[in-house]
Amino acid sequence: FEKLQQASRLNDSGGFPYLRSHPLTTERLAEASARAQSAAAQHSAGGVSHLSGMAHALMAGRAIVLGEPGVDALQALLAQARLLPTGAAASTAPNLTTLYAAALAASRLRDFDTAAALCARLQAIVASDVRAARAARLLSIELAMLAGRPAQAAAASDWGQASTRAELLVEGRALLAAQRGAEVADKLQGWVTTHPRDAGAWQLLSAAYAQQGQTLRAVRADAESRVAQFDYAAALDRFKAAQDLMRSASAPGNAAGQHIEASIIDTRTRQVQLLLREQALQDKLDR
Repeated sequence: FEKLQQASRLNDSGGFPYLRSHPLTTERLAEASARAQSAAAQHSAGGVSHLSGMAHALMAGRAIVLGEPGVDALQALLAQARLLPTGAAASTAPNLTTLYAAALAASRLRDFDTAAALCARLQAIVASDVRAARAARLLSIELAMLAGRPAQAAAASDWGQASTRAELLVEGRALLAAQRGAEVADKLQGWVTTHPRDAGAWQLLSAAYAQQGQTLRAVRADAESRVAQFDYAAALDRFKAAQDLMRSASAPGNAAGQHIEASIIDTRTRQVQLLLREQALQDKLDR
């Protein structure tokens, strides 16, 4: 942010902040500084920062692999994992990072048995840390799904206790692959009510509805995912498709439920039409 401020000092006076779509660079600097001081104070007081501990080490390993390092780098990670010590010495942050990265790298190399073995080893090491254990469990579910073992992935899920977005999406996909869409839909309905801008959750909910044969709800959930991505044109197309589906009387389900769904769709269609007009007007002004 300091580099950004220095680069833009000649063409940005910092005026009219209330008319901008993004915070001023000075505001971002102040917020970053405040967060750094808060984290330092929490660490000195013995608290656990969100960016510290075993969980952070695991996410560092995930970032390495998600950066698409290439086949040679993935194989190097596997080689490093084979040299890691056992016992308490393996619980250091660098070793945990390497172990997590190696498990994910093995799955990218289609060596699913090695990936599962490394993940099981990782889970045993981090079992005493709640956040790290959760991350390792989600990794085991992800690896099972990549290996084409939905039943194993669903068995590893703790859907009843899922509370974070990562748990809902990862475990939800596993349950959906195991043909348990009704459970996924029941829980995600509450999530999207409180998080209406979560496009990923809407898409997963759409798939869960479709699996149950609730076509109308599936189309509406798909439309809501487009709204969350600000793709109002695509959202309007889907809402209109849902309206056509209602008029054709081809949507299965009870009459009362369909009437409520139709009312929601009609209201949302009008709202999205207004948003689309505002977006077009804003684009015209920007040009």
